[in-house]
Amino acid sequence: MTVGAGHRLMLVREQDAQHSGSGCCGRLGEAHTDLGGAADYAHSRAVMASIGVVYRRLERAAPGLEIDVVDPRNTIWLYPAVWRASRRAGRGVGASLRSLTRAGAAAAVVLDGEVLYSGVLPDPEVVVATIMAKLHALHAA
Repeated sequence: MTVGAGHRLMLVREQDAQHSGSGCCGRLGEAHTDLGGAADYAHSRAVMASIGVVYRRLERAAPGLEIDVVDPRNTIWLYPAVWRASRRAGRGVGASLRSLTRAGAAAAVVLDGEVLYSGVLPDPEVVVATIMAKLHALHAA
């Protein structure tokens, strides 16, 4: 059986193009404007890069794994997807609700409806190792 087959991973991180007051004419608050230096979202970009590493490594290591990258602000998709995955994996209502409360963080890793990381992510190698260990344990069971 292909590693990851039948399992769903959700990598939650903010999407590209975060600009304060952005529109079709550019963003407001750049350092050279009268508005001063606005947030450049460097912290979000660091999370995006980290999630990218996780995605690429798992794509090779677990080719059967269904991987979704979702923005935490996309609650219309995220929360029902986490709920369905959690219930499909056999988790009860309480555990599924707990997953919902943690899945919407700006950075989260959700495997089969179980939130493995929420808020601050460890090194991508740790995230990949954790996911692979979970997948192997699920296949062994």
